[in-house]
Amino acid sequence: MPIVTIIWGALAILLVWVLSHPKIRNKPVWRATVTPLASIIGSGFLIAAPLLNDLSGHYAIYVMVTLCVFAYSIGQIIRWNIQHVEPNLAAQQDRHLLQIERLSDIALTAAYVLSVTYYLYLFSSFIVRIFSIQFSGTTQIITTVVLLLMAFFGYFRGFKILEKIEIFAVNIKLSIITVFLCALLFFNLDHQAPSHVPSSFDMKHIPIIMGLLIMIQGFETSRYLGKEYSAEIRVKSMRNAQLLSTGIYIIFILLFSLVFQLHPLSGEISDTSVIDIAKYVFWGAPIFLFIAAVTSQLSAALADFAGNGGLVNEVSQQRVSVKVAYIFIAAACIFLVWSFDIFEIISFASKGFALYYFFQCLSSMWVHFRIAKAKFVFSLCVGILCLLVVLFGQPFES
Repeated sequence: MPIVTIIWGALAILLVWVLSHPKIRNKPVWRATVTPLASIIGSGFLIAAPLLNDLSGHYAIYVMVTLCVFAYSIGQIIRWNIQHVEPNLAAQQDRHLLQIERLSDIALTAAYVLSVTYYLYLFSSFIVRIFSIQFSGTTQIITTVVLLLMAFFGYFRGFKILEKIEIFAVNIKLSIITVFLCALLFFNLDHQAPSHVPSSFDMKHIPIIMGLLIMIQGFETSRYLGKEYSAEIRVKSMRNAQLLSTGIYIIFILLFSLVFQLHPLSGEISDTSVIDIAKYVFWGAPIFLFIAAVTSQLSAALADFAGNGGLVNEVSQQRVSVKVAYIFIAAACIFLVWSFDIFEIISFASKGFALYYFFQCLSSMWVHFRIAKAKFVFSLCVGILCLLVVLFGQPFES
């Protein structure tokens, strides 16, 4: 078993080297694709399989496809906004559109606070799980310490020094995910599915599934890379990231289903249940996923924390400086960590991003009302679905 782990480890290191090679790293389209891709598959990859298997069993693959189609539809709205809304905003002439976008930014500010809390909560949970720490409240304490350190760095030093760390973390995450998918493929080829697979889907789980939208969130980051990339590159990179992440998620759920059939999880589902089931794929899989978890969650939290500081500054019309914003964000995250469990925060974050997507749909509807009826209707339908997530999404209960 350890020999297999060494082989997979060597492959992961090779992939990190390939992704870090200047010929790949310096391509504008790839650089623009990596940012949303890393965000989309960052944490969802860790929680998707256990949660969907518990909620829908054999139907997990269909639920995942539905979530991905929903996400791609929202992504299409945002791609239209990059092409048609941004030029209108630059002209500063449409007062109503400016108001919608301001509301959108406020919603995104709240969503980022929730996502930072979620990322760091998951980061701490994996540390507690892998080291088998039994003390009550340890997850919250670790999360609080990390948030205080981030606020300190943000206020006194800034986050420029962490940019290279973030890129390296993304490469590690993508490499481990690729290796784990390959290992799952070999597991499926080496094992036979049981003759009878119990399958069930309870309609009452739909609100909970709606509350898992954050699993496939992250593509909207392309909208805010305008200072670095053209509209054409951002549209293309977002589409690439969504198509690639959709493929990864569908293959992941499809291949992981056999593991659950042969080794059903016992006890309550937790945010780190993937560690318990991954050990059946190959001996070192839990360690691989732990490395992916801590690097990806910390890098994603840093990115959202730093970006939200600038967003708070803009939303407040420069009344709150970026440095002071970091303190407010950290305080809000600490409050959430000590007030709610991880699944409640996941649901709140999904609602926060759904509200932001709803306002993006409103912007698209406003611009396309007279010039493109089909796009207007599509934006309306997607907007209604986003609003349903805000109103009816519920947290998972183990």
